[in-house]
Amino acid sequence: MTGIYEDHGIRFEYPGEWELEVTDDGPVTTVALQSPGGLAFALVTTDDSRPAPAEVADEALSAMREEYPNLDATPTLETINGHNAVGHDVEFISLDMTNTCAIRCFRTPRRTVLVFGQWSDLDEDSEDLIRDVRQSLEETDGE
Repeated sequence: MTGIYEDHGIRFEYPGEWELEVTDDGPVTTVALQSPGGLAFALVTTDDSRPAPAEVADEALSAMREEYPNLDATPTLETINGHNAVGHDVEFISLDMTNTCAIRCFRTPRRTVLVFGQWSDLDEDSEDLIRDVRQSLEETDGE
């Protein structure tokens, strides 16, 4: 079963059994998705003030580095629904598990969108599920 989130000018598909929570903070809206087992999550954040995507992606990486100083990060580019996204692929150890994080960010004429997904090596399907969330993301009020 697939859930569909459509609000705040964006639409995406997500695993229907995952929990969804939305928070607003001024121009920033965050949609948090959590897997039932708790080993994976994704955040889709929109910022109507349109900060530079590289800066947003780097800030997310810096926050990860504060928590996990020995992480490995590789810069990456990805096309998400026609938008050139910048970001990082990150690996780190936590609770004796290898964890992976995908940080992607792009800007449209209306907003900057950050997609942050994290999963454990114990949850084999989550990488594909989070990639599917990213790739289904589209702007619904774009020009």
